[in-house]
Amino acid sequence: MSHNLKNISRLLLLLLCCCVWSPRLTLPQANQAKEQAPRQRELPTFRVASNLVVVDVTVRDKKGNPIRDLTRENFKVLEDNVPQEIVTFSQESIPVTREETIAEDESKPKAAQPPKQVINFNVTPPSEVKREDVQDKRLIILYFDLSSLGSDPDNLIRSVSTAEEYVSKRSTAQDLLAIATYESTLQLVQDFTNDRDLLLKALKRLNPSEAGDTATEDLGDQDTSDDVYVPDDVQFNVFNTDRRLSSIDTLAKMYRDLPERKSLIYFSSGFTTTGSENNSQIRYTVDSANRSNMTIYTVDSRGLIALPPGGGSRSGSPGGRALFSGDAVSRQTASLTASQETLTTLAHDTGGEAFQDTNDIAPVFTKVLTDTQSYYILGYYSTNNKEDGKFRKIELTVTRPDVKITHRPGYFASKQFTRLTQTERDRQLEEAFAVDRPFTDLPFILEADYFKDDKDTSVVPVSLQLAGNGIQFEEKGNRREAQIEFLARITDPKGKVAGVARDIVQVRLPVQTAEKIKTGQILYTTGFQLRPGDYNMKFLMRDNRTGKLGSFEQSLTVPPIDGKKLQLSSIVLGSRLVNAQEDTPGVQHSGFGERFRMLAVKHDPMKIEDKRIVPSIGNVFLARQTLYVYFQVYGAGEDSQTRKPSLETLLLFLKDKTKVLESQPYRVTDWIKDSKGVATVTMAIPLKSLKRGAYALQIHLRDEVTDSNHFQRVPIVIN
Repeated sequence: MSHNLKNISRLLLLLLCCCVWSPRLTLPQANQAKEQAPRQRELPTFRVASNLVVVDVTVRDKKGNPIRDLTRENFKVLEDNVPQEIVTFSQESIPVTREETIAEDESKPKAAQPPKQVINFNVTPPSEVKREDVQDKRLIILYFDLSSLGSDPDNLIRSVSTAEEYVSKRSTAQDLLAIATYESTLQLVQDFTNDRDLLLKALKRLNPSEAGDTATEDLGDQDTSDDVYVPDDVQFNVFNTDRRLSSIDTLAKMYRDLPERKSLIYFSSGFTTTGSENNSQIRYTVDSANRSNMTIYTVDSRGLIALPPGGGSRSGSPGGRALFSGDAVSRQTASLTASQETLTTLAHDTGGEAFQDTNDIAPVFTKVLTDTQSYYILGYYSTNNKEDGKFRKIELTVTRPDVKITHRPGYFASKQFTRLTQTERDRQLEEAFAVDRPFTDLPFILEADYFKDDKDTSVVPVSLQLAGNGIQFEEKGNRREAQIEFLARITDPKGKVAGVARDIVQVRLPVQTAEKIKTGQILYTTGFQLRPGDYNMKFLMRDNRTGKLGSFEQSLTVPPIDGKKLQLSSIVLGSRLVNAQEDTPGVQHSGFGERFRMLAVKHDPMKIEDKRIVPSIGNVFLARQTLYVYFQVYGAGEDSQTRKPSLETLLLFLKDKTKVLESQPYRVTDWIKDSKGVATVTMAIPLKSLKRGAYALQIHLRDEVTDSNHFQRVPIVIN
């Protein structure tokens, strides 16, 4: 069973099809808005809507001491050798120690001494953050990579304990710290604050030595038993890029509108690259950090690593001649170097420093304090407005001799969507997944259903519906073309990925058909195989002609179905049946590319003989339509003589708890072919006698063999 599950889940795309809905089935905008309501914000997001370029500059004398008396007139900025006008200028001066902070405050008149203010971005919306709240403040992000630290609790303990020591003994009121983690998704544990108690409380929850077994379970659980499905690397790295790099990029963008210098201290147990595209992702992450004035300090929490040629306590000795020829040690050294190479690149290219091969990782904080002691912030509007994606070189000079200037070398300009490479487009989708806010330029809604597959899993078909006028068709002679890209990820409550899917749909239609679609709606379906449990679904859709994005998130509960008692699948309501074998003309799917193929499941759960039901997402119907009701029954009794079920189903429409319509009884006396113990109920009832309004559809199922009943209600709307 386990082997079969992994094979099926690896291919993922169970029920891919694309069909055009009749214009009569357009859902009301009010209903769409209700379905699209975003969930509560967990991560702050910021937008920068101009071409303002911000650069932080450190100026030191020959002895390395910071120079603090420069003005705007002392600086000259060139971008690609073209002079730029400095429009914003400020100086940040922050004491390094608590003693210096106290001495600086006491040197000022009492009236000028700053109030002892507690700052906590968790309770202050980003839009209400005042400039004076972050001026002359040191912004430090403590970032713990649990995806690597979790494999060795000692490394995590060393990292968190070092951070705790800094917060409790060295941090000052001028230090605003944030705490973030990454396991399979980015989590902001604590936003910027100078409240030491809050910070220590958050760090304690991360420290296995202080939080106990429960914290380790929540933060570092990597169970790969049959009870938890863990996707393979091909699924998890859909785009051949490393999500850890993408999460750093997300953190940089979250705080881009704060012009002050941000210092990100990245604790990990190494950072192995994932493929040839990883180099592009590294460059992109570095540029994003530079554009956000974020300096990265990387810490290899493994400390000084011994490489015993005969194997250590956690790994056996190599076989063959490797131990005697030196190949084993050579490979160990190469592997260690490779795991540290990306850490070095991230630090070096953002102006930070990499701390590795040392058991004392506390000096990283000393380096951060020194580097942020005094610096200047310059801003200018670039005179080059081309969105060509090219690198813009920044040069800064100071009208003072014998000084050393440190600043970022430049940045990459933005790029129009139509000029993005495929790798850059893939990255855009990954970034959209990383932020916790909805995209509404391409609105759509979805419905997820569940049907029993075998004793351990369920097939979960997902139907997405979007308005046809949201897609941009391109004129190609007497035809119209469009390209829609879909991306989906299913995660469990701990954030572990249970399924991913990606598809690119190419649409080529005659002009008349394309015009009809613009006034109608488009339905797209995909599917997953999941074990019982609670999940979160996130879907992203993009029009590849315009770059417009739409997203939708929804929780999903897959109940256990053991067949030992009377149970129902999801109840699917629709107004159309389509040919189950017929492909939509002019529609092509590329899925995951040539590495993946379509999977023929044993039973298409939405198939009714040679037809397939089209779900009416939102359960909204017109009075002139016929309602189709479809579901599966599990655990029904079997007649001892006929070896078949004996089920009777009745539909009731209730309006304010009053029955207004009742269907004729429908009998089921056969199991699904080749699936004993599973019966299918398909009913049709005209809606012409119902007035406009909201109703409750009650399904009454009676098992005559076991003399048991099952009732279930579904809300519907008649327009």
